Amino acid sequence: MSASNIDQARKLLIGDGITPLKLEYFAIEGVAEQVRIALAVAEVPFDDVRIGFSDWAVKKPTTKYGQLPEMILPNGDVITESMAMLRLAGEADPEGKLYPSDMATRVKVEGVLGLVGDLSRAWRPALYIGMRPEAFGYPTSAEWDKEVKDATIKKVREAFLSNELPRYMGCFTDLLKESGGKFLLGDDLTISDIAAYQQILYFKKGIADYVPKECMDPFKEINDWMERVISIPKIAAYKAKAK
Repeated sequence: MSASNIDQARKLLIGDGITPLKLEYFAIEGVAEQVRIALAVAEVPFDDVRIGFSDWAVKKPTTKYGQLPEMILPNGDVITESMAMLRLAGEADPEGKLYPSDMATRVKVEGVLGLVGDLSRAWRPALYIGMRPEAFGYPTSAEWDKEVKDATIKKVREAFLSNELPRYMGCFTDLLKESGGKFLLGDDLTISDIAAYQQILYFKKGIADYVPKECMDPFKEINDWMERVISIPKIAAYKAKAK
């Protein structure tokens, strides 16, 4: 990465050092956590503004597109897409490792980000069938018989665990083997590691009904890689502070 790109990214994010960068999202990890981690690794200070769900009705009309996250730069510009935020944070890494300027490596980073997006989209129907069943041709939550709804959610999520999760974990395992290093693309952490880590961590936590945290137990290479990611001092320090 050229020094000018790093400098430009840091100038956008840090400005004059007086007006702080703000990252606004709900008081959960969600799609903003990968950005928070990348900013911490890039040593970019920011105000981590977490909005309570009870405050969302009041906050929503003040946002640019009625959604979060929003990144408010020191110059007042607002970034509304989490992947744009992630790439900008990566570009600001003083060591030039999070989002390398070398085009061959950057294409690989983008490829892994695409794979993470594919995993997210594969999971989305299993997630949202419990929240917005009408979007998938089922009755609304209020109209749907609870026992039938629960049985359907269970069936869809267990199918994901049996088919999609192993397939994608196989893809990430292959990346680790091909890289021959500690991370998905070699010995240096990139934003693709951060994005993949956060997406896979969701399953490892067992947050969703019928998706137990034990579902990740069979994937030793993935679990070992996740330990290496979370053990990076800057990430460990951020996570400890965020608790």
